[in-house]
Amino acid sequence: MPTLSKAVVIFAGLLLSILSVVAADENALRSLVEAENNFARTSAERGIRESFLQFFAENSIIFAPEPKNGKKFYTDYQDKGLKLMWRPIFATISGSSEFGVTTGPWELQKSKIDPTPIAFGDFLSVWKKHGDNSWKVIVDVGVDHPQPGELPIDTQLLPASEGRAKVDVDLAGRDLEKAQKKLAEMLNNGAGSAILEAASNDIRVLRDNSVPAVGRDAASALLSSDNGKMTRQNSGGGLSGSGDLAYRYGSYTSKRGTETERGYYLTIWQRQNDAWKIIVDLQKKAPEK
Repeated sequence: MPTLSKAVVIFAGLLLSILSVVAADENALRSLVEAENNFARTSAERGIRESFLQFFAENSIIFAPEPKNGKKFYTDYQDKGLKLMWRPIFATISGSSEFGVTTGPWELQKSKIDPTPIAFGDFLSVWKKHGDNSWKVIVDVGVDHPQPGELPIDTQLLPASEGRAKVDVDLAGRDLEKAQKKLAEMLNNGAGSAILEAASNDIRVLRDNSVPAVGRDAASALLSSDNGKMTRQNSGGGLSGSGDLAYRYGSYTSKRGTETERGYYLTIWQRQNDAWKIIVDLQKKAPEK
């Protein structure tokens, strides 16, 4: 019996360790969602400019329409009485708990006095935890689309896929670059099929003029007609300290017959079962000159 008792003690210890890790990850994820909700609440109460300056990191990136420093952009931004409302309906976090992603619907209203909506869309934000444990936005991009139908009430929380398992971050980074290179090659043979090939089962696809496609089936329906040849030029990105969550952004050019479309993209990658998969892919068409 002593051997059995020792095994039981070891198992109980491992179980408690696993449960404590799960609880820590969940708490970190909920703190990210709380930061996003505080950001939205500050915007509603104190205005767009002031809230974005408060929650944006110094080196934050936005698309306006090309990638540029968000902090500098909003320093000179004028609200003009407009009121911006939003909420997260999806959030995920890295195993190291210092890197997170949120997305959800936004609505622009005429003013605080007149709540008439004048535009709708969805946002995609990348967050990073700083030394004082505060979350700051490092990338923030949005797409426009018609008024959506019924939306989820609760925020979907996606825990870190790799948990606290030790990952060779350098190796994870090299694997990500391989996945990026493979995607670039496939994009040249058909943009829609390439993204689906690299997608996770619960991918979210954000495009202007379309409500977000959530899940592989919805993504396939949205992307199936996108057979154009595409090239993507990477401008920047980041990798979590745990090597399991990453983002890349830059410009794209898509050619369909005689038509050429240009714009900007933001892709969120997550390491799932030792393979990098796209969990969110956003493209925003550049205005015609």
